[in-house]
Amino acid sequence: MHNVSRNKISSSELVILRHLGDSNAARDRRITEITEISVTTGIRDNDEVLRALYTLEGKNLVEPEPKGDFTSNRWQITDVGLRALQLFSA
Repeated sequence: MHNVSRNKISSSELVILRHLGDSNAARDRRITEITEISVTTGIRDNDEVLRALYTLEGKNLVEPEPKGDFTSNRWQITDVGLRALQLFSA
């Protein structure tokens, strides 16, 4: 069928990506804890944050720290994620 739904980004995913791509965080490639993402973005359900992070990771926009450890509570934006944010902002 159509690949449109697979390529969409949810509002939760976009809020999280923007938080991780915040100019200060991106410049330092700061690693952010799931609880901080939850509090800062207003998404109070850590499971929802984690689902969004997994989806974003599948699109190569974010990655856990250490890389490949999907049980990690620490995440960061990737270079691909930073470029995607630039496109969303354009």
